[in-house]
Amino acid sequence: MAGILQTEQGGGQAVRVAHISDTHLGYTRYARLCPKTGRNQREVDVSEAYTRAVDAILERDVDLVIHSGDVFDSIRPATHVVVHFLKQTARIIGRDIPYYGIAGNHETPRLRATTAALEYATIVGARFVHGYEPDYDAVDVAGVRVGLSLIPHGAVTDREVVVTPNRDDDISILVTHGTVPGLRIRGHELGEVDLPGHVLDGGFDYVALGHYHYFHPHKRNAYYAGATERFGFGEVDARPGFAVVEFDESGVKVEHVPIPCRSMLDLPRIDASGMDAAELTEAIRERAGREELDGAIVRLKVVEASRGAVGGVNRELLRELRRRCLDFSLEISEAGTEEAADGEEMAGAAFGPLEEEFRAFVERRRESGKIDHTFAERFLEAGLGYLRRAGEEGTAT
Repeated sequence: MAGILQTEQGGGQAVRVAHISDTHLGYTRYARLCPKTGRNQREVDVSEAYTRAVDAILERDVDLVIHSGDVFDSIRPATHVVVHFLKQTARIIGRDIPYYGIAGNHETPRLRATTAALEYATIVGARFVHGYEPDYDAVDVAGVRVGLSLIPHGAVTDREVVVTPNRDDDISILVTHGTVPGLRIRGHELGEVDLPGHVLDGGFDYVALGHYHYFHPHKRNAYYAGATERFGFGEVDARPGFAVVEFDESGVKVEHVPIPCRSMLDLPRIDASGMDAAELTEAIRERAGREELDGAIVRLKVVEASRGAVGGVNRELLRELRRRCLDFSLEISEAGTEEAADGEEMAGAAFGPLEEEFRAFVERRRESGKIDHTFAERFLEAGLGYLRRAGEEGTAT
C-alpha cells in the first residue's frame, strides 16, 4: 500500500477509518429498570454506549465506518432497539461518511430464508451484509478507492470460502467475525466459529475482526476493535471502545478509542475457612467498603464457607448492597467444592448463577419464537425478582 495514497496534485492523502464492533444492541440483564425509560437498565446502558461511540466517531474526522458484527444481541431485536440503531447510524450517514458492516453470530438467522434485522440499515443509507455468501463493494474516499471484502458470520461457516483483494483498490479491507487461530476466549457462545487461516492471510491492507470483546491485535494489520460495553465478568478488565485505523504512505496505524460505560467490579474473593456467620458478614462488609459501588455491577466470590456461616450472613447488609448496586452478586461455594475458573460461574454459588440460567432460558425461548419479546421481558423481570427475594430469605434462615 505504501506510495499508493497519492493525490493528483502529488501530496499524500491519509484515509481514516472507524472500526466498531460488538455493540450488542438489545442486550438485557438483571431485573433493574431504567427510571427514565422503564426499560431494562442494561439495555439502556448498551444503547447509550453506541450513542457515545457515534459521538466519538464524529469527533475524529473519519472517512469511513465499518462494523465487524453483532450489531444486535439477538436475531429478533425489539422495534425500539432497531429504531435507536437507525437514528444513531443516520448521524454518521448525514455527515456523508459511508457506513458498511456485516452480521455476527448473534444476529444471523438460523434459517436462510429469514430476513435479518440488519436489512433495515438500508433505510438510512448504510450497507450491511448478512447472508451466507461473501460480498464486495468499493467506495471512493477523497479520491482513494477503498475496497471492502465483507464476510458475514453466515459465510464463515463455509470452510472453503476464498476471498482476495481487488487489484484496482488503493486500500483493501477485509471485514469478518469469528475467532482467529490461537486466540483463547473465556467461555463459548452458541454459533461462534473459528476463522480459517487462509481467509486472514489474503494480503489485505487491514483485517477488521469482530467477536472478541477486547481491543486486540492479531497481526500487524489485523485487529479486534473490542466491544462498546462489558457483557460479563469474563470481560471485567476490558476497556470498551472502538478503533481508528489510519492509512498513509508509511503504512497502517491503529488507535484504540475508549468510551465510558457502567462500572463493573470483581471484588477480591473471600476465603471463609473457619469463619462463622458474623465474621463472614464483616468480611463482606470490608470488601464492599473498598470500592465505590453505587450504580456498579459487582461480584464477590466466597470460597470454603461453612453452611452455617452462609445461612447467617446479615440480610440487611445484602439488601443495602443490592440497593446501591445495579447488581450485586454474592457467589458462595461451600467448603469442599471446587471454585470455577476465572470468568466462569461457580456451580455451587448461592447467589447469581441461577439468575443467569433463568435469563438464558428465557432468551432461548424468545429466540425460538415460542414467546414474544414483550412477554419475555416481563417474564424475565418477574422471575428474577422472585429469585432475588428467595435468595434474601434464604440468608436469614
